[in-house]
Amino acid sequence: MHLREIRTKAGLVAAMAVVGVGAAIAPASADSANVDGWSDHCNYSGVYGCLYYSPNGAGGIFGSNKYYYDLSNHTFSDGHTVINDAASIGNYTVNCGSTTWQGKHASGDYNWVHAGRGGNLNSSLRNNEESFDPAASCT
Repeated sequence: MHLREIRTKAGLVAAMAVVGVGAAIAPASADSANVDGWSDHCNYSGVYGCLYYSPNGAGGIFGSNKYYYDLSNHTFSDGHTVINDAASIGNYTVNCGSTTWQGKHASGDYNWVHAGRGGNLNSSLRNNEESFDPAASCT
């Protein structure tokens, strides 16, 4: 679970306790999902997370150690633009997850992978991502 999601859920739980509501908290969206699919090392040594132009960690690579609130004006290693053009995501850390969101500034639906994992973006996020955090959640 990502730190942003934990904070949001903690706030909702506290609010429900005040009004006496005992309902469970639902995920942000059915399209916000963990997409772990394989062991990944981002094909770059020394970066925390990667987005790939093609499925299964193939094609051009965008590797980073920092959060990008807007992927505009960035390119994959093969020259393709990153914004709204990624098909898979990877993580090179031992204790942090990587996340990409549909909207800028980490907004909208998202897909994420655990530390050391990679996965194909689901149908809502594939070629539809605008922000990226290679180390969105660390334990």
